[in-house]
Amino acid sequence: DRSRRKGGDRRVQTAIILAIDTIALIVMAQVSTIVGLTGAVVVATVALMSGSTVYQVLLPEIVPRKFWGAAAGFRGAMTLVGTIVGLLIAALLPAREALLVDAAGVALSAATLFFVPPSPPYVAEVRERARVRDRWDLFVTMIGRAWIVLGMTLLNTYVLFFFNDVLGIRNASFNTGLVAGAAMVGAVASSVAAGVLSDKLDRRLVVCLSGLPMTVAALGFALVPNPHVIFIFAALFGLGYGGVFSVGWALALDAVPELGDVARDLGLWGTLSNSPMVIAPALGAVIIAHGSTPAEGYRWLFATAGAAFLLGSLTVLAVRNANGKPA
Repeated sequence: DRSRRKGGDRRVQTAIILAIDTIALIVMAQVSTIVGLTGAVVVATVALMSGSTVYQVLLPEIVPRKFWGAAAGFRGAMTLVGTIVGLLIAALLPAREALLVDAAGVALSAATLFFVPPSPPYVAEVRERARVRDRWDLFVTMIGRAWIVLGMTLLNTYVLFFFNDVLGIRNASFNTGLVAGAAMVGAVASSVAAGVLSDKLDRRLVVCLSGLPMTVAALGFALVPNPHVIFIFAALFGLGYGGVFSVGWALALDAVPELGDVARDLGLWGTLSNSPMVIAPALGAVIIAHGSTPAEGYRWLFATAGAAFLLGSLTVLAVRNANGKPA
C-alpha cells in the first residue's frame, strides 16, 4: 500500500513474490532433510499468501466498481479450477515431479502478469458514506467468513475418516476425491453466476442465500449418511460454496473504507477469518469422541458444520452498506 501511494506497481511486486515461491518449490523437490524441507515449505507458504494478498488488490484498481461482483466470481472460479488441477497433479504424479510441475505453474502464472493492464495513477479515495475509522462492515464480513471456514475445516478434516469408519467404503481416499470433485464442479459454476448476480442485487442476500445449500448439505451428511446420495449433497454444497467464496470476497471489498489501505485491510481480513482452521481439527476430535458411537459422533460433527454455515450466512446480513449503498 505504501509503495502504491508512491507510484509502485503491484504487478512487479507480485512477480517478485511468485519468483521466490517458484524457487522455494524447486528447493522442496530437491532437499533430502526435514530441516531443509520445513524451511522451503515455510518460504513457499509465506510467498504464496503474500503474493495472493498483493495480487487480489489489482482487481479493484483496474476493474470498474459496478463489475466487482462479476470479477470476483471469475476470480473465485479460476481459484477453484486451480485447486482442482493442483489436487490432480498431487494425486497422479510422484511428489518430486508434482512439486516441479507446481513450480512451473507458478512461474507461468507470473508471466501472465504481463497481460494485466497497469493500475491508473494513485488517487486517494474514501468510500462514499464510509469513515476511515469505521470498519464495522469489514469486521462483520470477517466474522461471517470465519464461521464458514470453521465449518469447511471440520468437513475437510474428517470426511475421509467418515467414509472409512462409518460408511465402510473401500478405497476411501479415491471416493473422497470424487466427492470433492463433485463439490468443486458445482462451485466453479455457481461462483461466476453468483458473482454476476451480485452486481445487480444486494450482495448480502446473495451471500446469505448461497450459504443455505451448504447448511442443507452438511445436515444431509448428518441425517442421511448414505453413499448413494453423498454425491448429491456434495454437488449441493459446491453450488453454495461457489457463491460464498466469490461474493463474500466482493462484499469484503465493498467494506474497505479507503483504497489506500485495501491490501492491508484485506490481508488482515483473510488472516483473521481463516484462523478457525487452527482450532477446527481439535474441536472436531472432541465432538466425535463425545458421541456414544462413531456414527453419532460424526452426525454431531456434520450438524456443527451445518450450524457454522448457517451462522456465517446470517451474519453478513448485519453489514450496513451493501454494494457501497446504505442498507
